[in-house]
Amino acid sequence: MIPASAFDDIIDELEQRPLDVNHYRVKTGSGRSQAFGIVGKRSDPGGPDYSRQCWIRPYLYSLLLDFGETYVKDISWNAITLNQGYQAAPHYDHHNKGPSFLAAFGDYEGGELLVHEGPYEGEYDMRYNYLVMDFSKALHSVKPFTGNRCSVVYYYYEDPRWANKTHPKAEVRFQGGDYIFYRGGVPCKGLPHHLKGYRHSKIDPAKVDTTINHGESQE
Repeated sequence: MIPASAFDDIIDELEQRPLDVNHYRVKTGSGRSQAFGIVGKRSDPGGPDYSRQCWIRPYLYSLLLDFGETYVKDISWNAITLNQGYQAAPHYDHHNKGPSFLAAFGDYEGGELLVHEGPYEGEYDMRYNYLVMDFSKALHSVKPFTGNRCSVVYYYYEDPRWANKTHPKAEVRFQGGDYIFYRGGVPCKGLPHHLKGYRHSKIDPAKVDTTINHGESQE
């Protein structure tokens, strides 16, 4: 069990400023979900780097880092996915290396985690509980729920195409009355991207088949 008070600051921040909908993740569920820490830069030959959420929402990122340093002791992690009202369809977490740490929180009913196969097969009530397992090898989903279900997943992101890439140290500092994301000791508010300015069409979630997906989703 994790004390409910451990999530108070995260809940307060999400109530004041809800997460944006991630239109890249409609194939694995519906709702609000964002990744912090190392992510795969889609269509970018530069490879994985820090998520733009790190500098867009540095205070929230700092809360997630503090929680991870306090409670996530059993695994190595460089990435965090935070979900708010996210209904995950059956899927695998393809790029997660090794075990992940999953916990859920908030005022809700239902929303049990379903593991469909493997030694951990079963149904889990994750509210203020945590589970450590390799979600890249077990099909899993979330049962329907009502209320404000949030969850957080800590994991090690790895893409074999950039296995040898290293990343500058990241941290969040409070200075001048604000939170600022630092990458390699330098304030960072964005990374160069060769598709910057390119406009892409948003995906209509109603037209996407969410039955089973092998892509990136953490619930």
